[in-house]
Amino acid sequence: MKRDLEVTTAADPTWRSIHTLAEFAMRASGADGYALYEIDDAGELILRDSTGIPVADPTDSNVTTGLIFRDDITVSSYPLRAEDAVCGLFAFGFREQVADKERLAILDRLALVIQAVYHVPPSTVRLAARISSLDAELASIKISERTAGLLTKGGPASESVETVVHHVKNVLQGCLLGTTLERLLPDLEDLVAERRLVVQAKQALQHKHGISEEEAYLQLRHRSRASRRRLREVAQEALAG
Repeated sequence: MKRDLEVTTAADPTWRSIHTLAEFAMRASGADGYALYEIDDAGELILRDSTGIPVADPTDSNVTTGLIFRDDITVSSYPLRAEDAVCGLFAFGFREQVADKERLAILDRLALVIQAVYHVPPSTVRLAARISSLDAELASIKISERTAGLLTKGGPASESVETVVHHVKNVLQGCLLGTTLERLLPDLEDLVAERRLVVQAKQALQHKHGISEEEAYLQLRHRSRASRRRLREVAQEALAG
């Protein structure tokens, strides 16, 4: 069974990247369409993203991957995997009956890139969850051992209460994940804000001078290096002008 899920790719950075990569792969290989399906918890296929001609119409979770010819369209499909299990597929379609080896070689290379981008958020979440679990276990061991040691001395005295409070405070302050995230967050927010400004500045330069995205970026980089200023400042200047 298949159902469609409307996705606003512009609102999700990961899906925006995947969609852009898919469009690039289409142009590079001469494909006429693209679609990405995911398998949900109920085993149903969800159309997550598509553009161009319809290139795949799977009817159940037995996803077909590889090269097939269906409805006068050659479809090159690739599996999406999570922890060695198939969780969906993405496919490119050609109106010609046979897609040549050179085009398919291009898709094979870009398919690996799309797979890597697709796996970034889940892998990052799993890594953060594992680190968080170990961090919590380490803190628990430190706190329980210290508290148990004080209890063996015949009951908590008034000074023991302060010792426990101080110990727990120090342990929690030393939790690795929380400390690391607090340190990384401002830098990451700054990088994202700068990248957004650069994107806006490139678009402004492209519109104003009729140049390509790459030419606009190189222009911003040249200004940044020549003036020894951050790219963010140069981008702000370009937007103001």
